[in-house]
Amino acid sequence: MEPRANYALIGAVVILASLALVGFILWFGQSQFRESFDEYDVVFEGPVTLDDGASVRYIGIKVGEVRWVRIDRADPSRVRARIRIDSETPVKTDSTAKIDFAGITGVTYVQINAGSPRADELTREPGQPVPVITAERTQLSELISSGGEILSDAGKTTRQINKLLSDENIATVERTLANIEQVSERLAQEGGLVDRADRVLVAAGEAGESFDTASRELGALARSADTRLGALAGDLEELTLSAGESLDRLDETLDAGNRSAESVTRLLDGPGTRAIEDMRIAAQDLRRLMARAEVLVREVEQNPQSVVIGDALPYEEAR
Repeated sequence: MEPRANYALIGAVVILASLALVGFILWFGQSQFRESFDEYDVVFEGPVTLDDGASVRYIGIKVGEVRWVRIDRADPSRVRARIRIDSETPVKTDSTAKIDFAGITGVTYVQINAGSPRADELTREPGQPVPVITAERTQLSELISSGGEILSDAGKTTRQINKLLSDENIATVERTLANIEQVSERLAQEGGLVDRADRVLVAAGEAGESFDTASRELGALARSADTRLGALAGDLEELTLSAGESLDRLDETLDAGNRSAESVTRLLDGPGTRAIEDMRIAAQDLRRLMARAEVLVREVEQNPQSVVIGDALPYEEAR
């Protein structure tokens, strides 16, 4: 007699084993998920272009994804994004996040910038469900927030361009170009005039160089004349002083001679009288010479160039 198989018992065992396996898988998966990932919030200022499921990168390496994106309940002008990243990712208190483009495809993602190595790990603040990463305002955010102003400025620029390219302005430009073409043709026909103008300019340049050379030579001549006239004036001044001293000594001699003449008048006849007269005449001639020397000194001091390139002033004999 063959034994009967208890199919009900076998089925129950299989079902229980299957349920146990599914429960173990679920439990292991949840435990592994909790241990491998951490969640953070990123609060962005203004509008953003970010979708659920977008990737999250840490200094360029993909470490997680965006779970959801929604309006911040505390401030409707901001956007709050919940991200889930690898628990081994070192998020510091000075780490920042921003929205960036993935290549040329235009797909956006969240980029987390590493903080300083010595900074503390970012932790949850009291009253917050998860830690909050500070968001940077990127050029993309600026572009999105100022999109209306950019479009308005673009419209104004387009209107200005349309005014600039009006039919009247185009006709004016065409006339200007035609006038320039006519002037160019006339200049080409008057090639000889241009050549003559070039020669005149060259001659003017050479004349200017000659004038500069003459000016330098004249300056050197004037400096040499001033030097020589200064030396001459010094010599004349010394001559005048020497002659003055000679006159003083001669006057003293004449006075002594007069006194001697009075005492010997009775002893001297004609020869003694003539000698005294000759001495007086010599004294007068010496005074005239001194007067001429003084006039010459004044002339050199007042007009030194007249001694080199001009005539001397007329001499008036001192009386």
